Amino acid sequence: MAVRYSLILSGGRILDPPTGRDEVTDIGILDGKIVEVGRNLDTSRAQDAIDLSGKWVIPGVIDPHVHVSSWIGDYPGLRMMASEGVITALDMAGPPESVFTNVKEHGSGMHIACLDAFTQGESTEKSIERRIASALEGGAIGVKILGGHYPLSPEVTARIIGEAKRQGCYVAFHAGTIRAGSNLEGMREAIQLSDGNPLHLAHINSYCRGYVKDPLLETYEALQLLKGAPHVWSESYVNVFNGTSGKCVNGQIQSQVTRTCCRVGGFSEDEAGLGKAIREGFGHVTKMKGGVNVLVTGEEGYLYWREQNTDVTLSFPVNLLPVQISLASAKDSNGSFIVDAFSTDGGGIPRNTMVRHALNLVRLGVLTPLEMAYKVSTRAAEMLGLKSKGTLSVGADADVTVLDPEQGKACLGIASGRIIMVEGRVVGTGGTIITMVKGLEKVKEWGLPVKTMDPAEALPRKLKKGGGV
Repeated sequence: MAVRYSLILSGGRILDPPTGRDEVTDIGILDGKIVEVGRNLDTSRAQDAIDLSGKWVIPGVIDPHVHVSSWIGDYPGLRMMASEGVITALDMAGPPESVFTNVKEHGSGMHIACLDAFTQGESTEKSIERRIASALEGGAIGVKILGGHYPLSPEVTARIIGEAKRQGCYVAFHAGTIRAGSNLEGMREAIQLSDGNPLHLAHINSYCRGYVKDPLLETYEALQLLKGAPHVWSESYVNVFNGTSGKCVNGQIQSQVTRTCCRVGGFSEDEAGLGKAIREGFGHVTKMKGGVNVLVTGEEGYLYWREQNTDVTLSFPVNLLPVQISLASAKDSNGSFIVDAFSTDGGGIPRNTMVRHALNLVRLGVLTPLEMAYKVSTRAAEMLGLKSKGTLSVGADADVTVLDPEQGKACLGIASGRIIMVEGRVVGTGGTIITMVKGLEKVKEWGLPVKTMDPAEALPRKLKKGGGV
């Protein structure tokens, strides 16, 4: 009898938000695609079959905000994400060549797209045009404006967003300019500066930390701003820690976000104050141990920060739980989620807890199982214009995350039909790069599988489908 499937996933509870499917059934996979969904598929015609009785099967988890370059996060993030069930991710800083090198040499079998950070220096129309074109030719799908950390003028920021639209690429923004900070005022300004152009507004948590007014009032206003901005994609994470830079030059903290965190914690906004914050346990330093990144603080964290000449990633416990839950669950009058998707801002920053915390929200009754699957996969696929991901429908990419609802975690990860994670142990290698047609030739130089996407596919899906399940 001829083989009909490379793999059958049998007996799991299938949660597929685009079709509304919520039932115990089987999935047949062949050549990296889902070829059949139905009960009692013939396992004798499969090369392999896995019994998933008692497990939940969702479209492969997509994290639309991570860091896995040598600049931020680095290569341990690739395996850290895969161990938690993430199948596809968007690196939100680059540089692209570092991300692609890490995927080739340290990959976990995941799909990775990348943005290139827009640094200070390019301000004229021509220089911005060249900078974005260079990023796309290098394999990035767009650019990230790091305004919260390294603010530009409002005029330059608006120019970048408009030029990204003109070149048909993706653009994300950590809100903040030299006029408004990484707070609610900066978020309001970011939406104004976008001027109706497509924009991914990063980690809404960052603008609801009580820097302008009561954090729950900030949360309410942030949600109202998003309701009035249908051209803006957004994500939030469920974790107490943020991520920022510990770099200091001539005694001064370089990142505006880090300065704000020091001020909020009652420490001076300079190198001495930051060192004290770390020593006293408020600042946490990212350090590699046993092949993964962990957070260390106190004297250990301080000494490592010093050993690295302060050029390390830091985290501070500045995200309030009520704000996290509100942003995760808020809907508009049509029943659509106001904040589109979950993210972690993790990768190599050790807070890849999206799946675990999403399952906790199901346990608490905040989200239904289908809503959970929607926010960790389907909506992020729409956000990135990935038409063949975010669903378990026939013809879709065989990207699957299997959840153990009793243990509250992912237990199996499958990328394009290949198993990359089993019970938290990463077995995948390499990975697939997602790029635009403009970057295809450059990405091929890494000798990795490549898929192309078109950011222009994203916004029409948002405007047409809204954010409901």
